Amino acid sequence: MTVLYLYAELMGYNIPVIKELTSTYKAVVHVVHWDKNKLTPYVAPKIPGVTYYKRSVFESADLIELARQICPDVVYVPNWYDKGYLPVCKLLRKKGIPVVAGLDNQWIGNLKQWMGCIYMRLHLKKYFSHIWVAGPSQYEFARRLGFHKNHIIFDFYSADVDKFSSIRKAVETINNPKKFLFVGRLEPVKGIDLLLKAWKEIKDKKGWDITLIGNGSLKSQLEGHSGVTLKDFMQPDDLVQEIKNYGCFILPSTYEPYGVVLHEFAVAGMPIIVSNACGGAPVFVVNGYSGYQFKSGNYLDLISKMEKIMRLDTDQFNQMSLNAHEQGIKITPQTSAAQFMSVLN
Repeated sequence: MTVLYLYAELMGYNIPVIKELTSTYKAVVHVVHWDKNKLTPYVAPKIPGVTYYKRSVFESADLIELARQICPDVVYVPNWYDKGYLPVCKLLRKKGIPVVAGLDNQWIGNLKQWMGCIYMRLHLKKYFSHIWVAGPSQYEFARRLGFHKNHIIFDFYSADVDKFSSIRKAVETINNPKKFLFVGRLEPVKGIDLLLKAWKEIKDKKGWDITLIGNGSLKSQLEGHSGVTLKDFMQPDDLVQEIKNYGCFILPSTYEPYGVVLHEFAVAGMPIIVSNACGGAPVFVVNGYSGYQFKSGNYLDLISKMEKIMRLDTDQFNQMSLNAHEQGIKITPQTSAAQFMSVLN
């Protein structure tokens, strides 16, 4: 079994699914990935049965030659906008090889998306046989792109469930750590200014504090910010060790296609406060059960949800932690890999 990934920027959450393909399905996986202009400094680990290729050294003709040499049984292409990948997809589709597109963008229904759907309906089938979606909003988008429901598979993304479950086991012994946490790129779209405004407006913080972990264009502005701890981007193993003593994860993005980080912190058993602009919010955050959703851009609503978390007693906090964990483990690398391999059946 040979799998070809024509990828964009590899991230830590890609690795457990790739490992699952090599271990359970005995697949040999070839991964072409972007190695320049990356958003994060993440470095993918070496995995037996996996070969990495730097996208920057391949022209379209080189990619076609690579595909001819490895003869893949199935192909995965999450980023359609890399035009160098499309000729490969078209060639393999003509040979009857399943080519799976990836989709994490939410269906919003604006004019741009509707116009895109008209164009894509005419062209997508030349390149892709199936589409792999992250959640319900992405499913709605896929249907409008013209994919039949039998050609849409789920669980596009998965957290490293084993790794983040270890945090859940650790926090069970801690009585409600009074620490809010944001992890992600330090960019305006992440809603960090809204978070800091809300935090400043909360007068009675009840012993809670707040930490931001990540890098990005806002980092220099956030350094030395009163009442906020700022830490640099961490590789996944270091992050898991760091976040064991935090109590509540906050993702206040003004737009987030999906947000795998929600899955990671749900599995970790951490109550979550999330903007309703995040595509993964309805998958992992049930209001009052595993955390709270707030209206995007509304700092008063964010304050309200933060104060709800701060008022939880130890038993209530622990129950919400358990609920979050149970929401998270509904999707795993095993279900994700099985969905992908199902296109061969």
